[in-house]
Amino acid sequence: MNGILDTISKYKWFLFAWLLLNIIQASVTNLHFDEAYYWLYSNILSWGYFDHPPMIALMSKMGDFISHSTLGLRIAPILMGMMVFIGILNLADNEDKDIHLFLYVISFPLITSHIAGFLNLPDASLCFFFILYLFSYKQYLKDDSVKNAFILSLTIAGLIYSKYHALLIIALTLLANTNLLLKKRFWFVTLCSILLLLPHFYWQFENGFPSFLYHLDSRTSGFSFNNFFEYIAGQIVLAGPFSGLLIIYLAIIFKPNNTFDKTLKYIAIGFYIFFLFYCFRSRIEAHWTSVSTIALIIISYKQLTHSKKIKRVLPYLIYPSIVLIMLARIVLAGDLFEDKLPPKSNFRNTEAWANELDSVAGGVPVLFTNKYQNLSIYSYAKDSWMPGAPNVNSRFSQVDLHRIDSLYDGQKVFALSFGNQVEWESKNKLKHRGSFIDNYYSYTGVIVEDVTLIQTDTTVALAFNLINNTSKKRLFDKDSQQRLKLDYSVNGLKKHVFFSDISEHNHILPFEKLSFTVPLDELNSNKITIDIALSSNNLRVFNDKVFISQKETNGR
Repeated sequence: MNGILDTISKYKWFLFAWLLLNIIQASVTNLHFDEAYYWLYSNILSWGYFDHPPMIALMSKMGDFISHSTLGLRIAPILMGMMVFIGILNLADNEDKDIHLFLYVISFPLITSHIAGFLNLPDASLCFFFILYLFSYKQYLKDDSVKNAFILSLTIAGLIYSKYHALLIIALTLLANTNLLLKKRFWFVTLCSILLLLPHFYWQFENGFPSFLYHLDSRTSGFSFNNFFEYIAGQIVLAGPFSGLLIIYLAIIFKPNNTFDKTLKYIAIGFYIFFLFYCFRSRIEAHWTSVSTIALIIISYKQLTHSKKIKRVLPYLIYPSIVLIMLARIVLAGDLFEDKLPPKSNFRNTEAWANELDSVAGGVPVLFTNKYQNLSIYSYAKDSWMPGAPNVNSRFSQVDLHRIDSLYDGQKVFALSFGNQVEWESKNKLKHRGSFIDNYYSYTGVIVEDVTLIQTDTTVALAFNLINNTSKKRLFDKDSQQRLKLDYSVNGLKKHVFFSDISEHNHILPFEKLSFTVPLDELNSNKITIDIALSSNNLRVFNDKVFISQKETNGR
């Protein structure tokens, strides 16, 4: 504790100036659509969400309770960022006077001093708990007591509740110190961490493990050379716009003197290696390695003492980087250059966007049929979760887990990103389109369960139950466009059929269950993947993925 207080005292004016800068930046920077999306989470506090664990929802809730404003929403990451900054200064300080440590830290674009230092993102709490994890792990290595073990388990739970990247941190820690597996206290840490995480595991189980399926399956896009080159270039830039290669080189040649420093190196380099392999199956978001940048800063700065040639060159690279980063922060402020820089469209003036959309809709309720971004921004402006019915081809999100579009039943709505009855361009040069639906009909609450295959010597059929979990009778054909449709694919072969064509009825009653079988072509594969979905008017109603082995189908 005394070491932390000494660090605060040593850098107090720098820290105060940085805190003031981030408060100003948070106040004048428009809301990023991801921040608005995480604000949606906070409307319904839960132990889990589609994309992320629940820590970001709690951060958003606390900030929004203080003030429904950009600064209010960003209070938690600003405070967390300052504590991370102090932790980095404490762990990296080696009394080197040639390159000022504070300036060295702010030359890194993505770590908690910049993007995660004032934006309300999961990376902010991940970095915060990572710093706590490093301090608690360092103390645990000195004293393997029950108290230190329990504190370590708390930080591990905080990491995983922040972002699933935490699992990689823990794996790399074990790889750097396999002797942990032989310690009784380590298994105590493991047990405590699991117990603390049980509510989240239960939520995943209750909801069909949506987060795990999304990150491990749905999010993968396959091999692409662009993914590889984009990843390599991005990580070099994010280690420092001009100094990235040297910084990474310093981390590679760093020779740890103890287990703790060895762990830092494994985490810094391990993240790079892990996502290098992962980029061959999916595109990598640049900020996925942001938490490991903390370890990168600490070990690269320590290595500078032994790399005098690099130390002489580095100031000429990091100081221009700081100037460039500061200019980028100025560009982020307000509505500056929003019509000239496409990335600025990710930051929206929520009131202006909502007013523009209300004007186009002419007072008619707005239904959001594209991805979560526009719904989130508009909802934040209205301070209420607004209805959405995503297009069948759009990515899944929390909007799919909280469908409230049935509120619009029987109403005329303006469906954004649906058809092209109305087309316009915003001031930020974003093009939009939409159409009016005179009598909206929601099928939300109608689901498919008990999906299986029935196979005989001569035929194969897809069998399932259609269940209406609502208190309303649902017509299979409401009108020529709003018709309940079954979209399905077996091992990638896509097909569809309307329920009015395969049912003896023209409707499904409240809380009724109807059984259906759909003939299929002969299947030759031993492992069968079935994607089954419901849609209406090309809007998604329900979706599920089922894995079946050929053994399960034989004899049924």
